Amino acid sequence: MSFIKKHAARLLLGVLLFAATAYLAIGFYIYSTLTHSDSGCGLDCANTPNNFTDNWAPSDFAFDQYQVNYWENHQYAGGDTGITLDAWWLPVTSAGAGNAPVVICLHGVRSNKYDQDMLTVAGMLHQQGFNVLLFDQRDHGDSSMEDGRVSLGTREYRDVIASVDWLINEQNIAAERIGLYGESMGASTAAIAFGMDKRIQSVVLDNGYLDLQVLIREELQYQGFPTWLAPGAIWAGTLFAGESLLDPAPSLAFINHYNRPMFAMHGTADTRVLPHHTADMATLGQQQGANLSTWFAEDAVHSGVKYLYPQEFSSRVSTFFANSLSGKRIPNQD
Repeated sequence: MSFIKKHAARLLLGVLLFAATAYLAIGFYIYSTLTHSDSGCGLDCANTPNNFTDNWAPSDFAFDQYQVNYWENHQYAGGDTGITLDAWWLPVTSAGAGNAPVVICLHGVRSNKYDQDMLTVAGMLHQQGFNVLLFDQRDHGDSSMEDGRVSLGTREYRDVIASVDWLINEQNIAAERIGLYGESMGASTAAIAFGMDKRIQSVVLDNGYLDLQVLIREELQYQGFPTWLAPGAIWAGTLFAGESLLDPAPSLAFINHYNRPMFAMHGTADTRVLPHHTADMATLGQQQGANLSTWFAEDAVHSGVKYLYPQEFSSRVSTFFANSLSGKRIPNQD
């Protein structure tokens, strides 16, 4: 009897080990699939700040209204050793940045500075008298390929802080005149950077997400995977790639806000990153006493608020940055 029990226990242990190994193997496959990123600019390589369009689908949007005639290409050190960032610097005039505020624009996952989403926002801001910095996050565009995977903002935020350093040290921009605009994963990256660096004065989060665990479950569902595989994907990323996808988190922006202004928007028809993420931001912001305003744009899809409501988008975003980057407000340092 004891012999049978012993072998039954070994068999059960073997089955459990096999199941755990299989679960992690599937998790790593999903992690690798969801975080894969390619360098370069894909179909958008012909886009520049003064000549860009939507290269993915026919569009009647007037992109030419937001073209910027003068820009500069720069490379500078990223947030970790070996990372070089490739950027487009759009000063208010060819003579330089002057005393105008600066907005750093952060693209989404598997996107880059060539993307019409970023160039449209940059053109809108530039029209309203802002300097704009567009840069390719690591493992995107023309910046360094670290490992060919995105980190959902948990490493990329360090490149945002490096960009702030570059603006202050190389372009002589005062810290109180620097803000962030982020879209989708760029919003997550912006939120983390905002929570980590008090020099950043304000932030706009466009169709972003708050809780990465929730986002990963929803992403799996969107891609057709069972949601119960989400922990396996997260664990596999940690075990096999040394990647912590959950820390630091976008929620830092709402905890370490120091009363700095925040503006979060979301399209109500967004099926890529669900609108509840921005509603959750509003709830957390209220709990934490954050200086947060929100806009839920009716019928706008993912990244589509700017296209469905171009004048209102431009007005809301530029007014927010004009007020928050005036240089007159000093964050509470307590």
